Amino acid sequence: MGATGQPQSLVRGARFTGSGVCLLLALLTGVWIVRDLRLVEDPARLWWAWAGSGPDRFLTASTLYDLSLLLVYVVVAVLVPRSPVAASALATTALATLAVRAPALWVDGFAEVYPHGLRMRAMISTFLALGLAAILLITVAAGRRPVRSGQGAPGSYGRTDGALFQGARIPTRPGRAARLAGAVLLMAVGLVAVAWEVYGFVQNPGSFTRYAERFTGSGGGLQLLGIPAGWACLVLVAGSLTAAVGAALGAVYSRPLGLVVAGLVGISGAAGVSLAVRADLFAGFGALGGVEQLTVVGWVFHLLAGTALVLLLGRRGVPGDPPPRLAANVYDGYGPSPLPGGGAFGPPPPSSRPPGW
Repeated sequence: MGATGQPQSLVRGARFTGSGVCLLLALLTGVWIVRDLRLVEDPARLWWAWAGSGPDRFLTASTLYDLSLLLVYVVVAVLVPRSPVAASALATTALATLAVRAPALWVDGFAEVYPHGLRMRAMISTFLALGLAAILLITVAAGRRPVRSGQGAPGSYGRTDGALFQGARIPTRPGRAARLAGAVLLMAVGLVAVAWEVYGFVQNPGSFTRYAERFTGSGGGLQLLGIPAGWACLVLVAGSLTAAVGAALGAVYSRPLGLVVAGLVGISGAAGVSLAVRADLFAGFGALGGVEQLTVVGWVFHLLAGTALVLLLGRRGVPGDPPPRLAANVYDGYGPSPLPGGGAFGPPPPSSRPPGW
């Protein structure tokens, strides 16, 4: 939505530019994943390293967040050229990239097992990703135009600042059932994350500096492209609660943002459940302590919530408010005049003026 309440869409050039930038981000992320796959020579070993188990954790550089971002980049790059929520999808992708990559600018807890040259390449990769994310935001800001109904077939659009919106549609929102169920699930995801963060703070009474290491990463123990646990929780809470409010209000951005949150929690839940299965935690669930039981339940909840959110918010949305349709004799200055053969203020005067003209 624009400042005037009119639906906004992206011109064709902005859509294809955004798609190209997403492909570059996917390539940049994929290079690190391929590097790790070649290192461990077994996808299963890489998965366990991502899940936080196994001897390869501090040999591999990528994390589950890289896998999540790679999926987001590929899906957005493929769909955004004709998506009715292209602007929101590109903006969400840019913000997710900034949120995941920005901690590398201040984190000083990288494990020393990584060679200096590899750490330098990771920093260069981070700056490139941040720069591409900024380009995405600029593309969205510069390429948005009001969507206006044309004078032709129903649903067709006129020209906007001289650019024809071929294939553009009115931005869609989640359907009523998807809005309500999605808002409840997203709110639950955010509140569960808040509860765990409060528990972590209570476990460190009188030691705010130690608790702050969850956000600064100064305590060490991070993978090369990893982010501090506290920062990851903050990003999840902000994203899920914002998407929940947007879904409840039927906002256009709630579908792309909610799907990104769904990807993050779904993949992390899958990693946790796989660890639980590997360690037979479900079979010995009754013998676990209270915190361990809640942890396992949280993994299952994340997996189920992420899957449900993808099914709910991944469905085709419903059109929002239609763009304003101008009367046949009203010209708003966007593109050629709707009056046949005329300019902006009516037909031109005849070549020979009649008496009294």
